[in-house]
Amino acid sequence: MGTDIYAVISGQLRLKRLQAGLTLEALAVNAGISTSFLAYLETNKKKPGLATIAKLAGALDIPVSELFNEKTVPRIAGEKQKALNRLLKLLQNQGSENTETILAVAAVLSKKLLKRRL
Repeated sequence: MGTDIYAVISGQLRLKRLQAGLTLEALAVNAGISTSFLAYLETNKKKPGLATIAKLAGALDIPVSELFNEKTVPRIAGEKQKALNRLLKLLQNQGSENTETILAVAAVLSKKLLKRRL
């Protein structure tokens, strides 16, 4: 069975948007589409056409090909995906300095918890 290219695109859209520090609203405005449509695209509930993919890539300032690169989409499922979504939501409206602080704290906690398990 082949790769679901729309699942790859939806994952890349979300990943690239978050890496760019953009909210759904900001990316939607920049791409000239509605926020609700973008939310459907990111959750793979709607399928984008080529023109929409090109608009989104332009708004993200990335080559269109990056939205088709399945190797950089993290594969996380279940409770870890829910936790990651909560963390991303917390980070979404933070400035870069606060984001780095939050990530540093998470790294320290992660190391301490790993040591406890060993």
